[in-house]
Amino acid sequence: MGNRHKAKGTSFETLIKNYLNGKGFKNARRAVLEGGQDKGDIHGVESPSRQVCIQCKNQRSFDLSGWLNATVEQAQRLGNALPALVVKRPGKGDKALGDTYVVMRLDDFVDLIQEAGYN
Repeated sequence: MGNRHKAKGTSFETLIKNYLNGKGFKNARRAVLEGGQDKGDIHGVESPSRQVCIQCKNQRSFDLSGWLNATVEQAQRLGNALPALVVKRPGKGDKALGDTYVVMRLDDFVDLIQEAGYN
C-alpha cells in the first residue's frame, strides 16, 4: 500500500516538474529525498535573489495547514527559499495541470509580487 502512495506522489511530482520545464523553467528538477531533512520536492526554480521550494501533494484528504507548515520548514532548510505548496485539484486530470492549486502564506505572496516589481 505504501508503495502505491509513493508512486502516486512521484508521478505527480514528475508531472509538475515537466509542466514547469515546458513553461520555460528548464532547471526545474525533482529533489533527492533526504528523510526528515527534506528540502521540498522540486528545486531549480529561482531568481537572482532566491530559489523556490516546491512541495507537491496528491491526496484525497486535504491538510493544508500541516502541509504548508512542512513546506515552510523545508524552504527554511533550503536556505530561506520561497515556500510554495502545489496541491492536485480533485477531479482534474493530467491535462488540466494549469488548474492545480498553489498555496502559500500571504507574506510570501507579497514578497513574491514585490520582487517581481508589482506595486
